[in-house]
Amino acid sequence: MNLQNMDMKHVALLRGINVGGHRPVPMSALRATFEGLGSSEVQTYIQSGNVVFEADAPEVELIEAAIEKEFGFRVDVILRSAAGWASLDARNPYTQEADGTRVHVAFLNTVPDPAQIVTIRARPGNVWTVSGREVYLHTPDGLGQSGLNLGQLKHATVRNWRTVQRLAQLLS
Repeated sequence: MNLQNMDMKHVALLRGINVGGHRPVPMSALRATFEGLGSSEVQTYIQSGNVVFEADAPEVELIEAAIEKEFGFRVDVILRSAAGWASLDARNPYTQEADGTRVHVAFLNTVPDPAQIVTIRARPGNVWTVSGREVYLHTPDGLGQSGLNLGQLKHATVRNWRTVQRLAQLLS
C-alpha cells in the first residue's frame, strides 16, 4: 500500500449500537451509508460499530448526520486516522496484560478534562491511564466485573484490545 492510501484510511467507532437489540444498525446498511458519503474500501468488523474506510477528509458531523438520516437515531462517532490508530500500541501501558479481553481502550473525540478523569470509578485492582484522547483500561477480571463507571466521559466508546488489534490489521 502506498503512503497516499494510508493517509486516506480511517477508523470510525460508533457508540452504543446493536446492544441488547437496541439501536439496531445492520453492517451492510452501515457500509452503504459510508459509501454514500463518498468513502471507499469500506469494511466493518463485528456488530459493535467498527468501520475502516478510505476518504479524503471525513467529518464526524457529516457521518453522524448520515447515520441519523438512515437509521432514525443519533449515534456518536469517534474518528481516528490510520496513523493515529497505529500509535495506540506504543501508547498502551498495559502491554504485558494485553491478552485481548482484559485491556480496553475508551475512545473520546477530545482530550478529557482532568475533572472528568477523577470521576472514573472501578473496583480495586482495575487501573486506567489517560493518553491523549484515549483512556487505557486494565480490568484483570474482565470489563463486566470491573465495576467500571466512566463518570463524566459520557461520549466515550470502549473497545477491547483484541478489537483494536483487528482494526489495525484491517488498516494495513
